Amino acid sequence: MLRKILGLRHAAAALAAALLVAACQSAPVTGRQQLIVVSDDEASDLGAQAFQEILAESTISNDAEMNAMVKRVGKRIAAASGQDYDWEFVVIDDPEPNAFCLPGGKVAVHTGLFKVAKNEAQLAAVIGHEVAHATARHSAERMSQQMVLQYGLQAAGATSEFAAQNVELLAQAATLGVILPFSRDQEAEADEIGLIYMARAGYDPRAAIDLWRNMEAYTGPGGPEFLSTHPATGNRIAELEAAMPRALEIYEAKS
Repeated sequence: MLRKILGLRHAAAALAAALLVAACQSAPVTGRQQLIVVSDDEASDLGAQAFQEILAESTISNDAEMNAMVKRVGKRIAAASGQDYDWEFVVIDDPEPNAFCLPGGKVAVHTGLFKVAKNEAQLAAVIGHEVAHATARHSAERMSQQMVLQYGLQAAGATSEFAAQNVELLAQAATLGVILPFSRDQEAEADEIGLIYMARAGYDPRAAIDLWRNMEAYTGPGGPEFLSTHPATGNRIAELEAAMPRALEIYEAKS
């Protein structure tokens, strides 16, 4: 059993090392090295298709004030990002306080988000975060990671000294050791990039901290961070505070 566990650890570590060695691009603002083997056009096409499917199954909000605010903030944040995507900003009638972005700049905001985003600057924190996912190409990066991971699992099944049935266990170890923490890293990175975007767009970046305090008050602290794809709110706020001086310098220069 010990040899099996060590084999799993070595295989998972080898997969993680392969991702680092193969890094070939860098994220905006943070400069973090990325492995991306999926083209921007491919990811954008997938994003546009998925976005249309989601909208077809959703109820689009007809709230004029919400729509105007989301489009106004979205336009300013997208311009601040410097990324020339075919940006779309849509409000979906859904009570869940949420928002999402698909590759190529397709952003949707739930009406329920306005329960926690109390003003335009707090909304800018959310949209900045979602726009950052697009400009940092996080979806393409995750697809690329999964492709490399799948290749590694196939190789492990063919060449490892432990039996083929242990490949499933390796997959579970890889999920906990590679995929989920990596996703948390992307979320934290989107927070940091989004903070810079909202400052460039003329929104007070300190509103991002207010937003997450509102979110924690509304939803509670959530489950254990170890099994989550999102950072714990306390950690999220701490990282935003650490990135705040740079964002405030940009914001104050524009004021």
